[in-house]
This record gives sequence, structure tokens and C-alpha cells, in this order.
Amino acid sequence: MLVFNCTRTAADFFTVTRQGKKQSPLEQPPMPEIGDTQYENLPISSWLVHAIKVQRKHVLIAMHVSTRYAMVFVGLKKGDWAEFARLWLERLFNNMQFFGEQLELCDEASFHVMVEQFIRLNPNPCFCLRGDRSVQSHINDVVWNIEYQADEMGGLPEDLVQASLLDEWINHTVRSTKTHKDYFQPNEEMFLEWITLYGDLDPGEVPQVREYFRALPMQMLSLLPEPENQAKIQGITEVALQTNFEGEPAHADNIIDFQQARANKKNK
Repeated sequence: MLVFNCTRTAADFFTVTRQGKKQSPLEQPPMPEIGDTQYENLPISSWLVHAIKVQRKHVLIAMHVSTRYAMVFVGLKKGDWAEFARLWLERLFNNMQFFGEQLELCDEASFHVMVEQFIRLNPNPCFCLRGDRSVQSHINDVVWNIEYQADEMGGLPEDLVQASLLDEWINHTVRSTKTHKDYFQPNEEMFLEWITLYGDLDPGEVPQVREYFRALPMQMLSLLPEPENQAKIQGITEVALQTNFEGEPAHADNIIDFQQARANKKNK
């Protein structure tokens, strides 16, 4: 289950009034604690979303609770939670595919299988109002880095390549939490969780993958996709966005059944 826990500023960003009616994706949290990892015997992908303004632009930061992996989104319109969900999904797929291909742990076909597994286990997002001090402290560090980068580079990311570069730079930062014995890199932890949950990685292979991953950052900047190669990387995510992920919250009276949506599309 995919859960976007929203700070107060993010909740305010996603809430708008149209024609006198308040519209918001927020609902009650499905599980008691933000760090819960299971719901009805299914894994939970829990994120904390925070909203700020940098250089008069809206900036959203989504951080994975367990791995502290963060993604930054710039220029979204207030209240457009559906577009946020779509961009979030596209970015996550793009970044995970990049790591999988560079580590030679998946190709386009096997990544497609992982995408299908992700959609099956996380059919539609739940937005709720809830925070966490530990995750927020790491988000605050990300905010500082975003503002620093904006000042140094003269602006914020304007396309997928620039956004992916910023994500990689932020997630290469060494972090620590009470649940991790040692310091860790969010990039590495997020990819290992991704390929373990949605791929077929054997637990015994994890140490070897860690060795491969730690050799990768030295090459990372030169390996990130050039504009002319983006079509290949984005292709599979575009299919998933168009056929499966509607980006609507999981309200009881507005549930999106992606399996049914797929069946309906095939029958058209």
C-alpha cells in the first residue's frame, strides 16, 4: 500500500477551494504508525511529503520513511495531487530502472515485471495528515541542500535529467536512524528494498549488490541519461502511467481498481 503522509504545509498545498467547495485528498491513516511496514499482510510504501517555496516556486519533497530516499518536485500547481502522484511514480520508476540497468540486475523486460508487481501491491495512493520528527529532520537537511543548489546553480531543476541529478546528489548523503545499526546511503537502501520487494533478488545476494552499488557513485554523473536517451528510459513508465496509475487517493467512495482499469482497456 502506498501512503503519502503529509506535513501541514503539504496538506495545505494539496487542499483547495473550488466553487465554494473544499477539495482535498486527505483521509484517515490506514495504519497506526507512520513507520508500519505491513497492512492487511501487504507491504506498505510509506512516504513523508513536505511543501516549501524556493525562488517563488512550489517545491515538494517526498521522503521514504524507512530508507530516507528523497525526490524533489518543482513547479506543481496548488491542489494538483493527481499530477504529483503521476510525477512521483514516473520519477521513482525512472530512478530505479537506472540503478537496475547500471548494476546489470535488470533489463527492460524484467523491469516491466517489477513495475507490474509495484502496481499490484500499491494500486492507489492514500494521502493523510501526519508527520514524523526523525524523517522531518532529514527533510530539513534536504531543504537546505535544495536552497543551496538553487543559489549556486541559479535555479531549480527544469527537466527529468536535472531532477534525477538532484535526487542522486541528495540521496548520496550518508544518513543514520535508530532502526539502522550503521550509517547508510538512501540510494543504496531504496534500490535494495525495491528489487527485493518487486524483483526476485535473493537475500543472500544483498552483500554482493551492496559492493556493486558502492562502486557505482564514482561513475554516476557520467552515466545519468542524456536528453536523447530519455525516451528509452521513460517508455515503460509512460505505459504504466497511462494504463494503471490514476493518481487519485483511495477514498472509500472513490477507489481506483487498476486491475479492472486494465481489463476495461483491453476490452475497448
